[in-house]
Amino acid sequence: MQIITAGQMRELDQYAMGVLGIPGAVLMENAGAAVAREAAALCRAEGRRRIHVLCGTGNNGGDGFVAARHLALAGFDVSFEVVGDEERISGDAATHLGLLRHLGLERRRPEAPGSVLVDALLGTGAKGKPRGEVCNAIKWINGAGARVVSADLPSGTDPDTGLVPGIAVCADVTVTFGFPKPGLLLQPGAERAGRLVVDPIGLDWSRLPCRSSARWYRSADACLAMPRRSSDAHKGSCGSVLVVGGSEGMTGAPTLAAAGALRSGAGLVTVAMPRCASPAPLPPEAMRYLLPDRDGFLAPEAIGPLGAALDRATAVCLGPGLGANEAAREFALTLMAGCAKPMVVDADALNALAGRPDAVRGRSAPTVLTPHPGECGRLLGVGAAEVQADRLEAARRVARAYRAVAILKGAGTVVSEPAAERVGDERTAVLNVGNPGMATGGSGDVLAGVVASLLAQGLHAFEAACLAAYVHGRAGDIARERHGMHGLIAGDIAACLPDAMKELTP
Repeated sequence: MQIITAGQMRELDQYAMGVLGIPGAVLMENAGAAVAREAAALCRAEGRRRIHVLCGTGNNGGDGFVAARHLALAGFDVSFEVVGDEERISGDAATHLGLLRHLGLERRRPEAPGSVLVDALLGTGAKGKPRGEVCNAIKWINGAGARVVSADLPSGTDPDTGLVPGIAVCADVTVTFGFPKPGLLLQPGAERAGRLVVDPIGLDWSRLPCRSSARWYRSADACLAMPRRSSDAHKGSCGSVLVVGGSEGMTGAPTLAAAGALRSGAGLVTVAMPRCASPAPLPPEAMRYLLPDRDGFLAPEAIGPLGAALDRATAVCLGPGLGANEAAREFALTLMAGCAKPMVVDADALNALAGRPDAVRGRSAPTVLTPHPGECGRLLGVGAAEVQADRLEAARRVARAYRAVAILKGAGTVVSEPAAERVGDERTAVLNVGNPGMATGGSGDVLAGVVASLLAQGLHAFEAACLAAYVHGRAGDIARERHGMHGLIAGDIAACLPDAMKELTP
């Protein structure tokens, strides 16, 4: 499903009204009716009948007027209020306010909140911090202890970034119209949105002109991308992953990457590490390939001895546990530039790459970069806070600068592929699987192994990155269901990868 910005949605609204001839009042009617359906379902689930609707003075408020009318006609005990100067209400919103008044509903704020509140205060056109009466209304909603349904987005949330510049409604359900907006999938907006419902409000929006290159990557997409094994498959036909990394005292990272690759379907996995790391316990299914080291780190002189293992590999995972030593950085840059196999660049190899895009821009084989926000900032020469302020754009900037697929890890994972002249526009995917329990050492190493495994199994780099991020996040959710969030470790995520992939296999 496509993701579009608030500006793009306004353009589509104008197209629907100006070209297709659909009155704005009809679109507002359909939007408000969709909100009413979800509010009614929540109210019935609570076994109560009282609903209070808070409406702003713009079109979002108009959606609220429609919702209040539908709920009243359905027999609920409905009250509503206008937050702000009622004289500012005009156009379609004023029309629907008139219809609502015709029912004789009282405009008031109840002394005790209803069992369900409808937030129709601010739409996607609002900018900056909520102020004045609206700010106070949001505080009242959040402190009411009632279930909340938001129209289009939780008031106070930025629709394009998910940032909350001041205060925002914390909704149980958000009914958004036409397409999801980025801010409903990225934190902290995604948490404020609760359960996301995308309602078409009477139109097949996919038939309308839309230039968005971003999409919401979900289970249906993952099912389509899953590699299928033929009945005569053998270990040699299922891909061979070479994990290159490790250093003295940092042997767990390549071990976890190997576990991620094995648990996501790679036929063969080899871990190339310095001799000083030889006591590291690898998964018994993985092979060990020892390389000469310099002071406990891999160094450029290890490139030659690595050749035989590189020849056998169909994909390489470079970086887990590599270390920040200067020799290790030189080793990583040399291997990136000279290796002709699909490659995942992770952890310390990413730090070596910062400011050196030429090391991967000219590669003949696909490259996937897997930075967390701090590493992404170093790749771009900015701080992590700037990355988090616009995660979509940060991932796109990395992909463009390094001519590689980028996975920006964290809550609301973003995958971006740069535009290729003969392929078309860049592609971006946003995923909202996973949970805070995955914020643990080694989780990213497991992900890197999964990406390498899927590359080795023949998936295109962008599809491998998206599918890997999905199954990694879903495995984390399964691990949380089994173990809870506190104490969840990276090994639990790796162990649950087969369960996550089984869900995607008919």
